[in-house]
Order: sequence, then C-alpha cells, then structure tokens
Amino acid sequence: FTTIVPNLGVVQVKDGRSFVMADLPGLIEGAAQGKGLGHQFLRHIERCRVIVHIIDMGAVDGRDPYEDYVTINKELSEYQYRLLERPQIVVANKMDEEGAEENLARFKELVGEDVKVFPISAIIHDGVDQVLYAIADTLAATPVFTLEEDNEQNTVLYTMEDEEEKPFELHNLGNGDWKITGKRIERMVAMTSLVSDDSLKRLLIKLRNIGVDEALRDAGAKDGDNVTIADFEFDYFE
Repeated sequence: FTTIVPNLGVVQVKDGRSFVMADLPGLIEGAAQGKGLGHQFLRHIERCRVIVHIIDMGAVDGRDPYEDYVTINKELSEYQYRLLERPQIVVANKMDEEGAEENLARFKELVGEDVKVFPISAIIHDGVDQVLYAIADTLAATPVFTLEEDNEQNTVLYTMEDEEEKPFELHNLGNGDWKITGKRIERMVAMTSLVSDDSLKRLLIKLRNIGVDEALRDAGAKDGDNVTIADFEFDYFE
C-alpha cells in the first residue's frame, strides 16, 4: 500500500446505525517491533473494539491469503493491549477474480468455523452491506477496551483552571494518544451528527473555541496524535 496515514471515517449502515472505522494499511511482518510504520498503525488499533481483516482472496499478485492472515495476527499478538482478545471479522475481497472461490474454500478450511468470513467484491459493491451489518452487530455486543489499566502509572491528567464550569479534562495516555472527558464537551459531541461534514466542521470550531487546540498544544501534543472524546476520534494538527 502507498497510504502512510491511517484514515478515520464514519460508516453509515442502511438501518440507521453508524460507527467510526479506521483504515490501517501497511502492516507488515515485524511491525510489532517497529518495522516499517508498524507502531504508527498499531497505535490506532488500540482503541478499536472490532478488528476487520480485508484479505485479497483473488491472490492476483501471487500472495497466499491464509499466510497473510497468519502474519497479521502474529503481529497483533506481539503488540501490547491484548489485541487478539477483540472479535475479528474477515472480509474476503476480490471474489470476482479467477481462482477466488477455490482460495476461499481453502481459507475457510484452514481457519475453521469460528472465524467469520464474508465474501465480497468491493469493485461492484457486492456483499458490502452484509459486512457493515455484521460489524455493527458485533460492535453492539463488544465492550470498550480500557487502556488506562495497562499504563495508569504513566497517565498525566491536565485540567482547566475554572473548576466551577470547566469544559473538559485532558488526559495524556502516552504513545501519542489523548483522551478528553467532561460533561459539557461530551454533551457537545453527543448532540453532533457525526455523519454530516458540516456538523463535524461546526463541532471542530466549537472545540477550538473552548480551548481544546490550545490545551493540546500546551500539553505537548504532536501533529498526527490521536484524540478521543466519547465515541468521536480525530487526529490533532496544530
């Protein structure tokens, strides 16, 4: 992949549900030890409740779909935060390619019945809706994974000076991750339609006006750091 920056976006399911998805390409063997851009991508997986593997079942470049799946999971197992404890969904893409059906049959035999596999052809949008329903269903049954329990000793808490009506508290979780809490700011996020570009722009302006950008900058946030407010995530750029 040529993508070097993870892409975050809101996915809208046809039944009205929505969720935030992180597109994380470029995970290669040795990523857990920092090879390539491994740590940068794995850091974004820390907050994901469900992991979706998109596998080239057409194997048009000679790769082995099953070996790719094994390699990725090996890297996940060697990273912190118990990533393999999270539910996984496998998306078998490029099913319109010659040999894809045979590759899928072999893949299913090797991974067993416990692994959810959804065949799709993204180029013609065949099977994509079923995947989105499955992800939304799995998210609904999956708890949030708390990171603080693993690095609580290293967590630094930043608070606003006005204790009577402080709009938020800023938590430095380490490794470029920040969490913002507070009734006022979480209420702002809850009242925003995260599937509307105009609403998102207005929310970001509101966050800037109450001092979020300034607080992140003063606390030492770097460009590209991940910021979470309730279910809303964005990358910080000064």
